[in-house]
Amino acid sequence: MRHSPALSLRIALCIALALAVPAASATAAAVRSVELSGPRPFGFFIGDIIRHEVTITADPGLRVVAASLPRPGPLTYWLELRGVELEDLGDRGGLRRHRLHLEYQTFYAPLEPLALEIPPIALTLQDGAERAEATVPAWTFLTSPLREIRPQRDETGTYLRPDAAPRGVPLSGWLMATGGSSGSALLLLGLIARHRGWWPFRARARRPFARSVRDLRRSLRDGADMEAYRAALLTLHRAFDATAKRRILADDLPMFLDAAPAFRPLRSDIERFFAASRQAFFRTDGAAAFRLLPPEGLVALGRRLAAAERAAG
Repeated sequence: MRHSPALSLRIALCIALALAVPAASATAAAVRSVELSGPRPFGFFIGDIIRHEVTITADPGLRVVAASLPRPGPLTYWLELRGVELEDLGDRGGLRRHRLHLEYQTFYAPLEPLALEIPPIALTLQDGAERAEATVPAWTFLTSPLREIRPQRDETGTYLRPDAAPRGVPLSGWLMATGGSSGSALLLLGLIARHRGWWPFRARARRPFARSVRDLRRSLRDGADMEAYRAALLTLHRAFDATAKRRILADDLPMFLDAAPAFRPLRSDIERFFAASRQAFFRTDGAAAFRLLPPEGLVALGRRLAAAERAAG
């Protein structure tokens, strides 16, 4: 039987379309696998947290549509979805992978061990006009009661149990550590007291320059007139005399520094002090004394002398 050319052409077109449709459907993007990883499916109690990790493998370009993700909140009266986090693992081996982290919390209070099911989740993946569906499978777990339904009564006829006896804790190690720490603290406090001249080392530390600093501040507290300035100079003179155990004048400075080498770095400052004192007491030139060693410089010199005194021990 022979066909006309037009009929033969129509038959050829139909055959081509029939062959093209399966080829197109074969190349459509699809989800390859959905793998659910969770904890052991037993031993759960009311309030426990259940964490799932879902790995979705799909063709390249397919991405999980954010709108298809479940929203945190109550799923049933006993199950709550606490958190949802999607992680894109990128393309690997010609496939695209996504990882979905789910966190549930169960509030079921069973009277006996009971199997419960976390419902499945339907997800949508899309790549332009291409769409594919993925289903996170349901997950069954075993939950247990916190206590038995009818516990046994004790000899008193109640369900209460006696308090647990306190367990003895060895304290020898703690006591030794406390004693060592206390001893070290007392030793350090004693060294600081000796250095600073606190009680009971006050008699040893009647340091003239340290005491003179307090007197200098007291003398210059209400103002730096000539009378207060001279009183401050005399205070520092008496500190030099007490340190040397004799009267010290300007000409005695080399001898003083030989006997007390801790003050040698301050030689120029001490010489300026004696020069200002000579101006204030012997030449009655208070303005020159003020210019040579102002009141604040006098107090600063007293502090430096007190520091050198402490360093000398």
